[in-house]
Amino acid sequence: MPLTPLLPLPPMEVNKEQVLRMAKLSRLELNDAEVEKMTGSLNKLVDYMTILKKIDLKDVEPMLAVDTSERPLRPDVNVPGLSKEKAFENAPAVNMDHFSIPKVIGG
Repeated sequence: MPLTPLLPLPPMEVNKEQVLRMAKLSRLELNDAEVEKMTGSLNKLVDYMTILKKIDLKDVEPMLAVDTSERPLRPDVNVPGLSKEKAFENAPAVNMDHFSIPKVIGG
């Protein structure tokens, strides 16, 4: 059963400060013109979502996939994989029989 708010919510609007915060979180550098354009685009998106929310879908069955035609499957055949030595040949570094890569987050 979907949750419905007790009181109707006011229409949402994206403002310049929110766009600047999203840009900062996304590590994007936007000039004033880009901020204005993004604010307008996001408000159009929010308006469109508001229109979509009003559509009555209670008699519409959920869709599992766009294309439900049968998929041909290939035979499941075991094939030999790479040896450990072959797999590690081009690795930048190996540590205790595992690929070792540079730290990307928090480093």
